Amino acid sequence: MKRKVLLLGLVIILILVLTGCGMVAPGETAEDMVEQTVWEYWQAVINRQYGLAKLFCVFDGFWYNKTDEWEEYININSEGPCSFLMIYFDEFYKPTELVEDKAVVYARIITDNIVLPCNSDLYRKMNGMDIDIFEYEIRLIMRYPPHGNWKLK
Repeated sequence: MKRKVLLLGLVIILILVLTGCGMVAPGETAEDMVEQTVWEYWQAVINRQYGLAKLFCVFDGFWYNKTDEWEEYININSEGPCSFLMIYFDEFYKPTELVEDKAVVYARIITDNIVLPCNSDLYRKMNGMDIDIFEYEIRLIMRYPPHGNWKLK
């Protein structure tokens, strides 16, 4: 009797788990899912997890290769004991555009290259801080519609 109840419980749990696959959370729109994908990509880049960032991209696509450029940018601007690079995901500066299985997200990234006074020549030249603002028009495509995941092109 106990085995039948346990087996029935496991079957019910399995059915509930399988029916939940590919479902969108209540109240979450497709735009929210697209923006979440872009935000997670940038968090991986900011945290220097470049392999993870590439998982959010189409293999050998523009953003897949752009991840390597960001890795180089971060490494070059983080060299030396007197500089410190901070990267921020600022905001989505325009509304997300969504057409069927394609989307465009407008993201703003800010970098602060902070130079400490231990390098006095560079500190005077940069006045202690160098700020760059990057505004990107990021294109995404849905893999495995209708409830697939979004990938940066």
